[in-house]
Formats: sequence, C-alpha cells, structure tokens
Amino acid sequence: MLGKLFKYEWRSISKLLLPIHGFVLLFALLSRFYFTISGGTDALLNTDSTIIGTLTMLLIFALVIVISSIAIFTYIYSGYHFHKNVFTDQGYLTNTLPVTPSQLLLSKELAALLWLLIDVVVISISIFILVGSTELFSNFSIFWSTLIRYASQTPLFTTLIIIALVLSPFLAIGILFFSITLGNLASSHKVLASIGAYVGIYVVQQIFGLIQLIVWGYFGSTTIMRVNIYSNNYSFGTFLNPILITELIFNIILIAVCWMGSKYIMTKRLNLQ
Repeated sequence: MLGKLFKYEWRSISKLLLPIHGFVLLFALLSRFYFTISGGTDALLNTDSTIIGTLTMLLIFALVIVISSIAIFTYIYSGYHFHKNVFTDQGYLTNTLPVTPSQLLLSKELAALLWLLIDVVVISISIFILVGSTELFSNFSIFWSTLIRYASQTPLFTTLIIIALVLSPFLAIGILFFSITLGNLASSHKVLASIGAYVGIYVVQQIFGLIQLIVWGYFGSTTIMRVNIYSNNYSFGTFLNPILITELIFNIILIAVCWMGSKYIMTKRLNLQ
C-alpha cells in the first residue's frame, strides 16, 4: 500500500513541480544559446548599446534568481501540498483511506525528499549549461583531486561531513512537516501557527548551536586561525570533530522527534476544523 500511496503522491506533487523544473532547464539552455551566438557575456556587457547591456544584466539577474530560488520553492510547495492534502477539506478524503498515518506521512516525506534531490540535479545541470567549459572541467578536476586527498587524510571529519549531508534533507523535511502538524493543533490561523512552530524549532537549533560553541570552547574564526597557524599536529578537521559529532546526535534526535510528533498528531490529535 505504501507503494501506491507514494505513486499517487508523486503524481500529485509533480503536476506543478515538473513543468517548473523543466522551465528552469529550458531557460538556462536558451540563455546559454543567446550568450553563445552573441559572443559571450563580456561582449554583451561591454557593448556600445545601453539597451543590450541593461537587458543582459537583467537576464543574468533573472537567471541567478530563478536557479537559486527553485529549491526554496520546492521546499515551500512541499509543505503547502502536505498541509492542503492532510489538514484542509481534502483531508476528509485523505484521512479516510485504508492506510496508517505512518504510511501516509512516509509517502509524502519520500516524495518531498525525492524532489529535493531533483533540485540538486536541476541546479547543477543549469549551472553547467550556463558556465560549462573545458577550463571549468579542468579546474573542477584539480579541485576534486585536492578534495579527495584531504578527505583521505581526515577520515573521521570526512565521514561526519558525509553523514551530515545525507541527513540534512531528512531533517529539513522532518522539521517542515512537524511544524505543519503542530500548526494544525491551533483552533485558528493554522498557517501562521505552523510558521511560528517552524521559527520556534529554528530558534531551538540556534540555541543548541550556541551552547555547543560555549561548551567546546569555540570563539569564532580567530580561534580556528590560531589553531591552524600555531599547531602542527592539530588539523582543522580534528578541531571541528567534537562539534560535528554532537550536532549529528542532536539532528538525529530532532529527526526522530519530528517523525514521532507528526505521527502522534496525525493519529491522536488530527483537527480538520
């Protein structure tokens, strides 16, 4: 049943997200074609025509806004779709399906997670379309080799970073959906209550981060610079490992709390009024 739920959720949420992501790729492709046939961005920006130069700057600005905002839009729309499908009039139909709240919640989170991954792919492809060149590939190859070499020298630090990157979309979606389910508990202004819950969770995260800095003795970039300059045996990775470990533990606990809290509210405290 989970597979059928996911398939339905995927089709439902993709009706809007798929054409929007397709538009982003097409916009990037047409812009690259325009830049190419016009002699490149330098030629367009340094042209004698004020109109062409202004339009080129506006096009570059639009590209930056569109590509950088697509992930934000996907994130917000995933939350809106979850709220609309579960906690509004549509919820009367959704919550009568012969499925458990866990299955319903999981199917929606998986669809949202998949779209966040698609965002990464679409943004990467769009950037490659716009600025891809032989020189860029060469520089990236050098950067990648350096990154691999450093990773092999700091295995624990590298492992912690990878785990953090893997957990980040789960944490982001978990907090989003939990905030929406918390907002559902309000008798009125549920959307505002959800936003308030999201901000509250963010504040808790920041307070925990500040406590970590105090406990572990981190006092900003100057401390890191002193360690790197004056210590030969104390690497940057080693310096950050303790805070990364505690941050990962906190995030795993927060993911579990968000999941269990959302499940509990959808099971015991569902309010469709």
